[in-house]
Amino acid sequence: MTYMDHENPWDKIVKLFLDNQIVPERIGIEGEHLTFNRVEQLRAGFAGLSIIDLTDELQTLRMIKSPDEVRIMKRAAELADMAIEAGIRSLREGVTELEVIADIEYAMKQQGVREMSFDTLVLFGENSADPHGVPGNNRLKKGDFALFDLGVVWQGYCSDITRTVVFGEASRKQREIYETVLQAEEAAIEMANVGTTLGAIDIAARQVITSAGYGEYFTHRIGHGIGIEVHEHPSMAANNDMTAQVGMTFTVEPGIYLPGVGGVRIEDDLVMTESGPITLTSYPKTLQEIE
Repeated sequence: MTYMDHENPWDKIVKLFLDNQIVPERIGIEGEHLTFNRVEQLRAGFAGLSIIDLTDELQTLRMIKSPDEVRIMKRAAELADMAIEAGIRSLREGVTELEVIADIEYAMKQQGVREMSFDTLVLFGENSADPHGVPGNNRLKKGDFALFDLGVVWQGYCSDITRTVVFGEASRKQREIYETVLQAEEAAIEMANVGTTLGAIDIAARQVITSAGYGEYFTHRIGHGIGIEVHEHPSMAANNDMTAQVGMTFTVEPGIYLPGVGGVRIEDDLVMTESGPITLTSYPKTLQEIE
């Protein structure tokens, strides 16, 4: 069905139903995406219409990916790896966070990427201690952490990766924080197997960080589902008793955010298989000191 700019598409939808002698009593919607105004227009077309939010049911259906979906997501992950490489290549003393973002997104446009899966995050120094920081004109200086959190949309599917590097020589504290986060991510990935509760994956990473004395500085869940949206079911939180299933795609992203020092997050996209998780993103995770 098509419509002209001057036409109301909701009137045409109602007419389509009525022309086919269909008078719906109930219609399911994704409540997160349909505005109140559009719901009211739809309701006005049918007397006594019941509108039901099917967000949870649809999210559940989307949790398990087909091999074709995984293939597309693998390419999205490869492009995210390339974006991290472009960002690190852009680092130089005095460059701003926004300038590095511009370089990253230009590089992705050159690869045919039309959009990022969320606003690209590049944070330097103390800014990196905010897990949801806002990039700006903060300039890179020697000894800073540089945190990159980004993803692309490829053929309708998202990727999401985080890497953290040090510009110059890393301090003892920076190395300690970085290695703790890396060990936490490795513990979470090792825990992730078919039948394991998703909460156990979070707890495995959290125990590593807590044992190192940084538990209060890991302030978010271990990850989230990913697919046609960057944040999907399931929530990879400590209180989730759902078990991992073949075909689930999700992130693992532990972090430590230390005020006055900076933050480290390492994030990868995974797909669950019968033999365990396969990591789709592959940019190296050993601590890099960028000169």
